[in-house]
Amino acid sequence: MDNRNKFHTFVYYLFLHYMSKIASRLTILFLITIAWSSVDVFGGDKVSVVFHDQKGAFPIVSADGQATTFVIDSLDAEVVTTAALAVAKDVRLITGHSPAVTSSTSTGKIKYPVIAGTIGSSMLIDNLIESGKLDVSGVKGKWEAYGLAVIEKPFKGVKQAVVAYGSTPRATAYSLFELSRLMGVSPYVWWADVLPEKHEAIYATPGVTVVGEPAVKFRGIFINDEDWGLNPWAAKNLDSEYNNIGPNTYAKVMELLLRLRANVLWPAMHHCSQAFWDNKDNLPIAKKYDIALGSSHCEQMLRDNEWEWRRYDDRTGTNESWNYTENKEKIQRYWEERVKESKGYSAMYTLGMRGVHDSGIKGYRSSKERVRGLTEIIDFQRALIRKHIGDPETVPQIFIPYKEVLDAYNAGLKVPEDVILTWVDDNHGYIRQLPTVEEQKRSGGHGVYYHLSYWGKPADYLWLSSTSPSLISYELTKGYENGIRDLWVINIGDIKPAEAELQFCMDLAWDINAWQPEEAYKYTRHWMQMTFGDEVADELADIKLEYYELAAAGKPEHIFSVDYSSADMDERIRRYRLISERVDEISDRIPERLKDAFFELIEYPVKGAYNMNVMTFRARQSLDLAASGRRNQALEYADQARNAHNEIEELTRKYNIHIANGKWNGMMDCKPRKQKQFDLPPVAISDSIASVVTATAVTESVKIPASAFTQSNGSIREIRGLGPGKSSITVYPMDYTDYRNNIGEAPYLEYSIPVKKGVNRIEVRCLPSFPIHSGDNLDVAISINGGESSVCSLKTVATKGKWNSNVLKGYNDASVTYDSPADASITLRVSLLNPGIVISEIYTQPVSSLETVRE
Repeated sequence: MDNRNKFHTFVYYLFLHYMSKIASRLTILFLITIAWSSVDVFGGDKVSVVFHDQKGAFPIVSADGQATTFVIDSLDAEVVTTAALAVAKDVRLITGHSPAVTSSTSTGKIKYPVIAGTIGSSMLIDNLIESGKLDVSGVKGKWEAYGLAVIEKPFKGVKQAVVAYGSTPRATAYSLFELSRLMGVSPYVWWADVLPEKHEAIYATPGVTVVGEPAVKFRGIFINDEDWGLNPWAAKNLDSEYNNIGPNTYAKVMELLLRLRANVLWPAMHHCSQAFWDNKDNLPIAKKYDIALGSSHCEQMLRDNEWEWRRYDDRTGTNESWNYTENKEKIQRYWEERVKESKGYSAMYTLGMRGVHDSGIKGYRSSKERVRGLTEIIDFQRALIRKHIGDPETVPQIFIPYKEVLDAYNAGLKVPEDVILTWVDDNHGYIRQLPTVEEQKRSGGHGVYYHLSYWGKPADYLWLSSTSPSLISYELTKGYENGIRDLWVINIGDIKPAEAELQFCMDLAWDINAWQPEEAYKYTRHWMQMTFGDEVADELADIKLEYYELAAAGKPEHIFSVDYSSADMDERIRRYRLISERVDEISDRIPERLKDAFFELIEYPVKGAYNMNVMTFRARQSLDLAASGRRNQALEYADQARNAHNEIEELTRKYNIHIANGKWNGMMDCKPRKQKQFDLPPVAISDSIASVVTATAVTESVKIPASAFTQSNGSIREIRGLGPGKSSITVYPMDYTDYRNNIGEAPYLEYSIPVKKGVNRIEVRCLPSFPIHSGDNLDVAISINGGESSVCSLKTVATKGKWNSNVLKGYNDASVTYDSPADASITLRVSLLNPGIVISEIYTQPVSSLETVRE
């Protein structure tokens, strides 16, 4: 480059921020199309962060306290500046020094800038590409791919730059937050008070990091059942002027989503929450964070019927008048108003119709009528999109076949090919139905709506989050393998109890291969290391894995309804007590900056679950002991139940009032919906003790872990952390062959099982999952000592019959009886005849054998 061109380049960068206000975009692009000096990009290694100076490292904050400046093209999307400002705050948290953030593209006087921009939207990025200084071949044209690079002498006067770039504006934000993660900042730096370690300096090492497309295109959350946590907390704290969830809360939610590399939000929609679109102060926040707004299966076209329908137009809307067959014109106007308002926002439109707040669609008496009605409704909704937004084939839309709408879909409802067909789990973590091979060919693809929190039958779980990464990975990976790759929306309730589990979902959605089912249990250790450090990661992972295992056999919210033996109750209490004691031991080793985070993420859920088990079981046992006349132990257990109840309330008081100087006041409710299982159950009192000591019945039983098989056939794999034990066994990768007509060729497991003389009940306890596709079977064949096989079905219908107890106790059972001539050991063969069967344990019990013990 000759001196004249170099001078022109220097002058251009001094005055571009003025020129951009008066010149057209084409003129500016023309002015910067000039030659650059030779390429000097460090390659080979990925960009990393260190906290001391080293050769070639870029000073984000130098040892003498000089902070970099984030430089962004003013014509780039707002989310890039939003992310840069957030990362600048992260730098200040670590060092006390705040980098400046400028939208000027004049960098001539900045020796060490961080240049952040979107390919095609940032002139700085585009010119680095054009000059050959920045290779974006792994990013350009891809969906939300991004990169980081340390570049020497990107232009005259600049010694070195960190370049954060993305294929889309959101991707550029992800690249900036990637830099933040490298600095040791957790996505939960604000939401769970995971404060970074302090350092005097921060340096980025030379290298290039390229992060390709996510495995799942749209990834996000549904804020739901917010009545007992997020809504009262927001009204009291961040959004007191609205007395509701408002823009300040949504800003924090959306920043979290960007930090988690998510891109979709279904806002809160219960009756207590003002509709997102109704509060116009929320709308700039959506633009600022570039999060795609959507809505749930019962909230079509971005409307929030609970809040908005009754307030719309003449304010006469009711649940009964939400009827398309009787009130078509008003409903059509209602939908059109929101579609017009949503133009210019990142959004996806839920098609179809259901009743207000998860009730059945009104006006149609049969699946056939619903097919006709939904066809008409979807045609109208797509006409609105065409009229106000653009070609529907280019606008994200979803259709959720849920409850009676699933019946209509299975009865022949034709959903347009370009719509994302979004499947659902059974609200307890097991996906009900996956797309068939033919359905997987749809151009719009498939999504899933998946629960980590739930309000509904057979019992809620709104208090604590206890769904293991192993179960999440097994179900969502199974979905991904069957075409669910376009949308994952996770119901996380109030956000706060589900931090680790949500991050796992988003990490899995980004890289489906990173945490396959066999490896998913390791994520807990990975997360503990990222959050609390390597020194305590192993111990904390052991604690949390035990916590997940115990909850798999009965969530803290569900144990009131599970029929445990007295020995089972004692064993659960013992195991919970041990991990609670370990929490106390480790607490002293947690750095002061992480004490609040430790309480929120580890101590509260572990001790809350422990005390819930103590309260529930000791109360139940105290009554049994009282009835058998065992006074001292009955009264002791009654006291333990009372103390556990008080401890839960005290832990919750600490969470709300004392943690983080009262930051979370109102967030945690240990009795959501004031359900009876959270109250102190009836306990023994002196007057209830029987005067005569009587025998207590004890049932003999044996549990054999699924992993204790003696022989097997097929691609049998052990998945740790899955099911109500240490691990479960399944065929993986999944074998989609139906072996019902060829049992001898099926994958199988054999076990040596002890039995007693007489009739024995033998249960093969399996994950309470569903057949892969609608109409498929879910069968096992059970044979004893090489005898004829008995074929048992594990097929259930969500919300009906046996399913109700299965999801509470964590297993479904295929059972046979065996009449043994003597105490013996038998060989049990279990053949897996359909895909998706997961064996957790074998349970055997003499049908009529009850031993008695006396005090």
